[in-house]
Amino acid sequence: MLHRSKSRLALAAAAGTVCALIAAGAALAAPTPSWSTHNPPVPNAFTNTTPALSLIQVNGRLGTFLAWKGQFDNKVHYKFRLNGTWHSSHVIPGAFTNTSPSAALFATKLGKQAVLVAWKSIGSGGLSTIKYSDGVVANNGSIGWTNPHVLPGGKFSETSASPALLFPANAVNPRVILAYRGPFDHVRIEIGTEIGTAGRGFSWGTKKVKSAFISGSANATTNAQPALAEILDPITGNGTVYVFWKGEGTVAPISYATTPDSATGGLNGNASLHWTLQGPVPDGKGQAHTTGSPAVASADVHGHGPLLLAYKGPSGFFIRFQTFSGGTWQPHQFVNGNNNTTALGPALVHGILANVSRTDARIFLHHFLHA
Repeated sequence: MLHRSKSRLALAAAAGTVCALIAAGAALAAPTPSWSTHNPPVPNAFTNTTPALSLIQVNGRLGTFLAWKGQFDNKVHYKFRLNGTWHSSHVIPGAFTNTSPSAALFATKLGKQAVLVAWKSIGSGGLSTIKYSDGVVANNGSIGWTNPHVLPGGKFSETSASPALLFPANAVNPRVILAYRGPFDHVRIEIGTEIGTAGRGFSWGTKKVKSAFISGSANATTNAQPALAEILDPITGNGTVYVFWKGEGTVAPISYATTPDSATGGLNGNASLHWTLQGPVPDGKGQAHTTGSPAVASADVHGHGPLLLAYKGPSGFFIRFQTFSGGTWQPHQFVNGNNNTTALGPALVHGILANVSRTDARIFLHHFLHA
């Protein structure tokens, strides 16, 4: 999600083009499939973990940003696509991980378009620090990255899984929510606010409290990467921020919690945001279960929904998805099209899904056509 006061204006300029492309794709066939059916692999992108997806804005044009851990190295690679064309691959200087990175687009205090990327560092076992770097996007598409920073908070800000990122739409200043699997497997939250007149760097939490867990109960613990998303009311502009997580165990239900993001007051507070536990995601007569990390996003590029949840099912390799709108969860369906199976959890951003081939580690993008 984008920071409202600056990035949303830029997003609106390009949203019409994105929606027109989705509508054009939907008109090609009858009945319309839920997902694009022909998906070529991302060129020169190979990984053995779930990739990260984000929007990116280059010189007023909206595109797709992709980051991933290398298949045969621990570097964080990235590239982006504009107008259907993939640009060359690069690496984030000093970024090394053995799991999945996470990425989110935001506008700096100076109105510059930037991408924040966070990742779990490589430790000697057990918990590892979370590191992050933000990159300002130049008009020619080059990205200037800061040196990696360590998420403050000591042992309570360490993780054994990948983190998740979200910039709430109504925050007065560029503010990011970072969710992660913390000590004792709690789903923990840390809030970052951009600092400095140069618009680089973040302060986290408060002097006394850097992070907090959503709940100490068993249904708010996880052994995987959590997922974050926001849905905006198209009339009032009020937002609801969602955090999803897989429960503990090889096969476990997907649960979620929410917190408000007011259009008038924005998302306030620090890591101790008031979260309302919503329980497991219903799926027909049962609950949604997975063996991997879930992915979640608004299916609409404006953030108006429906909420789109994607995950690897409790058995097999097919990717399931569910939509949530008007307080109702639809039963799961399967992502159709070529290369629609995965051994890993998928990634999502605004109706675009990324998955990794089980046979050759290539990354494929699927486009949701019912947004």
